[in-house]
Amino acid sequence: MANMTAVTDSNYTQDVIESSTPVLVKFWAPWCGPCKMLDPVVESIAAERGDALKVVTINVDDAPDLAAKNGVRGLPTIALFKHGEKVEALTGVQPKESFDEMITRHA
Repeated sequence: MANMTAVTDSNYTQDVIESSTPVLVKFWAPWCGPCKMLDPVVESIAAERGDALKVVTINVDDAPDLAAKNGVRGLPTIALFKHGEKVEALTGVQPKESFDEMITRHA
């Protein structure tokens, strides 16, 4: 996945909370079929937004505490962080436009 970083407990603070640019976080799991369906959408957003938006992924199986800390109750969850705070999140498979609108609302 181009332009995307896998985030774990060890790099979460640096890559998400302390980021100087907004961060789109995809919470997913390898066994989650709908998560795989969103891969092309998230990759497209990463490619289109370039340096204006950091896109990262968090495997909830590897980082369950991060999922719990961020209120993730279903997969996939796509959350937008700005200045270290979660400003909005969408859960489930949704059209790309929904994510674009979420990002634009907080630009």
